[in-house]
Amino acid sequence: MQQCTTRISLYLAGLLASGLAQAHSFGEPYILPMPYWMYIYGAMAALILSFIVLAYFYNADQANRPARNWPIGHPRLLQAFNTIRLGALLKGLILLCFGLAIVSGFIGNQDSYRNFNMTFFWISFALGASYLSAVFGNWYHYLNPWRVILSPLKHFCQGRQAYPKQLAYWPAVALYMAFILLELFGNTKPFSLSLALIAYTLINTLAVWRFGSQSWFRYGELFSVMFQLIAKMAPIHYDPSAKGRAKLSLCMPFSGLLHQRLEHRSLLVFLLFMLSSTAYDGLRETTLWFNLFWTDPLHILEPLLGKHPLYAYVTLRPWYLAFEVVCLLLSPFIYLYLFLFFLWAGKRLTRSELSVTELSLRFGYSLLPIALVYHITHYYTLLLSQGLKVRGLISDPFGWGWDLFGTAISGRLPILPDMGLIWNSQVWLILIGHVASVYLAHAEALRSFPSQRKASLSQLPMLLLMVIFTGVGLWILAQPLQG
Repeated sequence: MQQCTTRISLYLAGLLASGLAQAHSFGEPYILPMPYWMYIYGAMAALILSFIVLAYFYNADQANRPARNWPIGHPRLLQAFNTIRLGALLKGLILLCFGLAIVSGFIGNQDSYRNFNMTFFWISFALGASYLSAVFGNWYHYLNPWRVILSPLKHFCQGRQAYPKQLAYWPAVALYMAFILLELFGNTKPFSLSLALIAYTLINTLAVWRFGSQSWFRYGELFSVMFQLIAKMAPIHYDPSAKGRAKLSLCMPFSGLLHQRLEHRSLLVFLLFMLSSTAYDGLRETTLWFNLFWTDPLHILEPLLGKHPLYAYVTLRPWYLAFEVVCLLLSPFIYLYLFLFFLWAGKRLTRSELSVTELSLRFGYSLLPIALVYHITHYYTLLLSQGLKVRGLISDPFGWGWDLFGTAISGRLPILPDMGLIWNSQVWLILIGHVASVYLAHAEALRSFPSQRKASLSQLPMLLLMVIFTGVGLWILAQPLQG
């Protein structure tokens, strides 16, 4: 009986996770050159060492210095570049792509891999645009397709009432949750994705009519908020109107987060959902997560059903999906209370008069590098395996067998890097992101606490939190390689 149940468990685990597993890897077997726990312990040790170095050699004077940047490009050349209507060309291009995505979803082939709209929106836009923001800054502010569509309607975009302060970033949080729910549980096809894009356009149109474009695209529009957060970590910054002249500058990655404070706790929840939704997406593919429900470790379901839950799969499947949805929606708040607890521990150690809420707003941005590297490590292979196929889909956007630009076949060839290279890059990215977070948190601590000793003492609980995040992140990444 036990052996049969185990076999059914393994079969169903593979059935439930097969689609997602293919989405995050190339399916190529890879054996780690050493046990994955050695990678985890090594990364933890490196993180602790970086904290020790900062505690001894980084002081308040250094933490209070403004972030350095280095102008690049001649201002007149940049201004000329800015006035050759390149912006209009790019705006037209992005509107064309979104228009084509909607139309192809309605009249094109409903095979997700042959229709332009699935690859364009989920891979090229939702993933690729995030990584563009991480390198080139807040380009989306100028090329937001919904802003571009509505901007000619000057009177319409003025709004009918002031944006309520109590709303803050909560609309963006709600839309972000809906977006991830659609991604993970929506089972979207080209047709339903086009409907979702039209619905999202209507939401933005009504919100702009009500609150005005400036307020809505700052607080409410999902991608504006997300890409703006990511852009703060970019090494390239472009300002088209700096003292009347365009300015392009370089800075150290993540330095844009220095001397920054979160505006509102709703933005902290948004940031934490960036982190928790990615971690959750990886966790739900693991055997541990599957067993949490289907093997009934607490013996809750079996007495109610009269049989093992695995034998009631058809009946329990909707309940399992509801269980997953609830866990996803709760995930940012679990992370929030975990974050607040470690801040409270640091406050108690230092006897600081700053409230936990104030500390959370001051230290919230220190978690952003972790959210970014988690996102990259989990999804960047999709850009290589599926995202590059958009070159071929441009030649045949409707999946009708066209070859408009001669790339319908050659343009669908993916890049398949070695799995060892992928794993090592993921380890390094996780480590770099956590070290950056330790640095940002320590710099903020030096500005928030009266002495270097108290600043270092306050960061001991935060260091523990970073170590936990590092270990859990690498453990989740290693699970597909352990099967």
